[in-house]
Amino acid sequence: MNNIVKQVLAGTILGFLVSALGSFIFMLILLPTNDLQNTFNKLLASGLLTKIITLGTLPNALVFHLLIKNKRDYIARGVLMAVVLLAVLFAALKML
Repeated sequence: MNNIVKQVLAGTILGFLVSALGSFIFMLILLPTNDLQNTFNKLLASGLLTKIITLGTLPNALVFHLLIKNKRDYIARGVLMAVVLLAVLFAALKML
């Protein structure tokens, strides 16, 4: 594989991981309970899970800024691609 493709793929994976970690942190802050599975099920049933994941995507802006500042443009493109893919996915879910 081309080096550019590897960097964009690494950035996309990084974007998804940062979004997952941010979502987990927002769940812990906003809904401090001991049972994570029960909290996840409540959020899914109430339709708030997509909103929590969207809030969890906000730290990607910081990651994107740091990557651009350090001249890691292709990895930053991958992070941006992850954000766009999540946005399209949640827009499609809203329409269903």
